[in-house]
Amino acid sequence: MAWATEMKNLVSDIKTSTGDRLKFVKNNQKDTQDLLSRFDKELKQMAQDLKLFLDNNKKDRMSDFHKMLKNIHETIKNIQERVKNIAAETGDLLSRFDKELKDTAKDLKDFLAKSEENRMADFQTTMKDIQSRVGSIQKHVADLLGDYAGERKEAHASWGMLRKREKAIAEEKAEEAEKEAKKEKSIKHKAE
Repeated sequence: MAWATEMKNLVSDIKTSTGDRLKFVKNNQKDTQDLLSRFDKELKQMAQDLKLFLDNNKKDRMSDFHKMLKNIHETIKNIQERVKNIAAETGDLLSRFDKELKDTAKDLKDFLAKSEENRMADFQTTMKDIQSRVGSIQKHVADLLGDYAGERKEAHASWGMLRKREKAIAEEKAEEAEKEAKKEKSIKHKAE
């Protein structure tokens, strides 16, 4: 039963709050319409004031506009004049550069022709020095090779003598070994 009572109270509260909400919405609707009406009146008044202001200042604005256009046209003329001056100066500058480039090329060609003679003279001097040094080196190498050949002959002769001595010593040792072997045989023979 407690549920039924609570449900009844809840439905009653909903009906009461619905009425309050409807009243609140109606009041808000009226306030909104009043506010929109006031805004509309103010907007119309502002439009009238603006139109009146623009009508009264039309001559001033047109005058300012014409002054601004005149300034723009003067600025454009000044820019065009500057462009013409720049074009003329550029042409003169390019002509001068072309002349200077030709002069520089001629001077460089003359310089290279003169320096070619100097370079050839320097080259000849350097080549004579190099050839002299090469000749000196060749002579020195020939001397060294001659010395080497002489030393080689001496060494060959020395080695030949050493081989002969070695052979003689080997033969002497072989003879001594033979003698020794004969002695030992005879001693063994005698001992037997």
